[in-house]
Amino acid sequence: MAEEWKRDQLTTTTTTTTTRRHAGCWWRWRWSVAGMMMMMIIIILLSAPTPAAGKTNNNNNNNSSLDRHQHNRNYNNYNNNNDLTRQVCPMAFHELGERCYFYGYFPLNWFRAAEFCHSFGRGVSLATIETATENFYIKKWLAVNGDHNTGVWVGGSDNGHSGKWAWFPTGQLVDYSNWGPSQPSGGDQHCMYLVGGLLGYQWADFHCDFDMHFLCEYGVNDVQPWR
Repeated sequence: MAEEWKRDQLTTTTTTTTTRRHAGCWWRWRWSVAGMMMMMIIIILLSAPTPAAGKTNNNNNNNSSLDRHQHNRNYNNYNNNNDLTRQVCPMAFHELGERCYFYGYFPLNWFRAAEFCHSFGRGVSLATIETATENFYIKKWLAVNGDHNTGVWVGGSDNGHSGKWAWFPTGQLVDYSNWGPSQPSGGDQHCMYLVGGLLGYQWADFHCDFDMHFLCEYGVNDVQPWR
C-alpha cells in the first residue's frame, strides 16, 4: 500500500511538474511574441521618414514673419500720414472720400450721440459736412445703407446762438449747406439732422432731445485717435 501511495504521489508530482513546465513555456512564448511585436513597431517608427530638421519651424517662422510684415504695413499705413495716399478706416468705420464715418444704428439724442462719437478718441465727432463732395458721398452711402424711416444726427447746431449754425465741437460756422425746403425752421429746434425718405437726406433742424440714428466722423489725414 505504501508503495502504491508513493507511486501515485510520484505520478501526480510528475504530472504537476510537466504541467508547470508547459505553462512556463507558454508564458515565455507569449512574452517572446509580444517583445518581437514591440521591436517591430519601434523599428517601423524609427524608419519612418521625418521632416527635415527645422522645416516646420521655418514654415511657422515664415508665416509669423508674414503676419508681422502685414501688421507693420497696416500700422505704418495707419499712422504715417506723410506717405499716405489712401487711408483704410478702422473697423466699423466706412471710408467715404477723404473721411471715415461710423453710422450709429442705435438711436440716441443729439447730445448723447455727440458723447458717443467723442468716446472713440480725439478727433472723432458728429459728422461735419463742409463741401458738396462730402455731402454727395454721405447721401449716396445713406441711400443704400441708412434707415429711411428715421433721421440721422450730424454735428450742426445753433444752441446758444439761435440762427447762427456752426459745427460742433469746432465752432466753425456752417458755410456750405444743403437745407431742405423751409429749413431750418427755427424755434426750439437747435440740432441738425439729415432727413431720409423722399427728401433724400437733405438737412433740417429738430429737437435735440429726440432719439435717432447718428453719424460720427474723422478725417483720414487727421491725428489718429487710436494711436
